[in-house]
Amino acid sequence: MKMFGKGLLKGLGITLKHGVEKPRTIQYPEQRPFLHQRFRGCLEFDYRNCIVCGMCIKACPNRVLSFETAPIEGSKKKRLLSYTIDLQYCLFCNLCVEACPTHTLFFVHNFELSTDRREQIKRVYTPPAGVQVPVAAAGAELIPPEALEPEVDAAAEAKRRKQIEAIKTALSKGGQKVLAKYVDTEEDAAILAELLQADEKKRDKVAALIVDDKEKARKAAQALVAKEKSRPAGGETQ
Repeated sequence: MKMFGKGLLKGLGITLKHGVEKPRTIQYPEQRPFLHQRFRGCLEFDYRNCIVCGMCIKACPNRVLSFETAPIEGSKKKRLLSYTIDLQYCLFCNLCVEACPTHTLFFVHNFELSTDRREQIKRVYTPPAGVQVPVAAAGAELIPPEALEPEVDAAAEAKRRKQIEAIKTALSKGGQKVLAKYVDTEEDAAILAELLQADEKKRDKVAALIVDDKEKARKAAQALVAKEKSRPAGGETQ
């Protein structure tokens, strides 16, 4: 009973406190609301950084994103023709932003997205005529070169390093649950976990790939497992 009485009085005290305080209403739109730095208002796209790798489309749970490409004559490379964001289905989950290896997608504070036409909710980005954009090719240099190295603030870099350290710690303790996402079987995950525990250099490389580029991390993990399986019984790991 004492617990019940104390909790009731505490709750009534909070209600009374908020009941007599000044209202917090703002005169919108003349007065603008305060938005935190991490607020997700609208998803934006910077065509100068896109390498049409498709990582964002794979990460999106609602199939919000799509793009059109065209082959470059005499080359296996492709160039971007248009990029579409269908905001009416967007969950604002940030998965596409995290998956993008070149920081092409990002959220801005603009939240005034209402329109009287449904088709206007869909945003289509088309690179201006004559403007060079990065091309999609394994190991190829991007055009322009600075598109691959966008400016990253200190907070973002600190967050990246913290994530890498967390992955490295998990891998040093085994990390089979983490690695299971990048190989085909639990047996492969166990093989890879044992290998990375014994080789710090490979562990650091895989941890960085998991944070920076999950598709490359998958390929690297599977390659390491395949190489380990091909070793003769009793062979030493180099």
